[in-house]
Amino acid sequence: MTPSPETALVDKLPTAVSLEVSLPFMLGSASLAASYGSSFFLVEALRSIGQSATTAGAVISTGTIATILSSLVAGRIADLLGLMRTITFAAAMIAAAMIFFASASILPPFAYIGGLLLGIGWSVFYILAPLQVMCHVQAEARIKYLTLLSGSQMLGIGLAAPLARTAAEAIGSSIAVYVLFAVACILGTMLLEFAGTALAQSPQIKMPAVRLTFKGVVSAFKSNARYPIIMIGIGACVFAGLSTFQSLYATSRAQSPDTFFLVFTVTAVFFRFAVAPIIGRFRLERVAALLLACTIAGLFILFFNVDSTAIYILGTASFALGYGLSYSTLNSMIVHIAGAEETSFAISSQVFTLSYFIGLFGFPYAAGQVVKVSNFDCLLIGMMMLIAANGVLLAVHMFSTNRKH
Repeated sequence: MTPSPETALVDKLPTAVSLEVSLPFMLGSASLAASYGSSFFLVEALRSIGQSATTAGAVISTGTIATILSSLVAGRIADLLGLMRTITFAAAMIAAAMIFFASASILPPFAYIGGLLLGIGWSVFYILAPLQVMCHVQAEARIKYLTLLSGSQMLGIGLAAPLARTAAEAIGSSIAVYVLFAVACILGTMLLEFAGTALAQSPQIKMPAVRLTFKGVVSAFKSNARYPIIMIGIGACVFAGLSTFQSLYATSRAQSPDTFFLVFTVTAVFFRFAVAPIIGRFRLERVAALLLACTIAGLFILFFNVDSTAIYILGTASFALGYGLSYSTLNSMIVHIAGAEETSFAISSQVFTLSYFIGLFGFPYAAGQVVKVSNFDCLLIGMMMLIAANGVLLAVHMFSTNRKH
């Protein structure tokens, strides 16, 4: 079989990216992620200038819709402007969103423009940044850098709200905090531009096109990439359900939901950075199986917990370890499958991220209906069944792969 254009140069790619390039890229990604995570502080910020929580919800919904729609055209924009240029443009849009949020104290409708820009900027950045990583290193090194990238993003998102509250108390204004996030975004954009300039001089895969088309989506689902694509969508559903309704669970167990988010963030970030250098040494399917086991174990622990803080922390940490490493692991599976089957990893990776967005933003509605007619424990049982379904999908994928070999 003739090698695809994407894989023709793969043997010439390095196995590592220099620290002088990777560090600015990761720091810039963390800065953008922190600005995205600042949306969790938006309710407090808008209420401080006399706006209701309903307004904040409408602004966030605007951003959510923009995120989904922009993910469909991110590849087309990259084809026109270039991959790295599109990423830095998206970073600039996030910085502009922060400025509009800060300006909402002058004219409240500016918050809606901020929500729109944030959704567009984050969607384009989130869906294209992994492609930039994949273009510059050999296949066995990609999971390392994808894990570092996801760790940087989780670090930024997790720290955003606590940093925002601390800054608001220091300067005496909640809405003005977004000026600081705008500055962080501008610095992040500069770091990404610096990294992009350096990466442009290094060996890379020349992808003919990254635009997402209906034919490309169908092709992705016809390949074995359909398994990790569906699995990340299901995993995102579980994470969205657990985090969105965490206050209900915590209240039912006499706990604080802040404990969940703190433990989840610390655990996920720590293990993403800790295992990044070694995770590529293991077969990805076996890593995915272990992570699924940790995920469902965490849900079981949370389900059987009565009112113990220690068990609450243990269950959260187990879930964070399992789910927290699954994104980069499944995304790396996409790359390996594309290489083996001579399909486009650029298209498959975008479909993968779109599946993640659909699960993340779509499932809370269904989860809310379950909670409405029953309780959070029933939702927990349902989410454990979803993770079990992921286990079945992984087993089918492994069986299919082994049979071909």
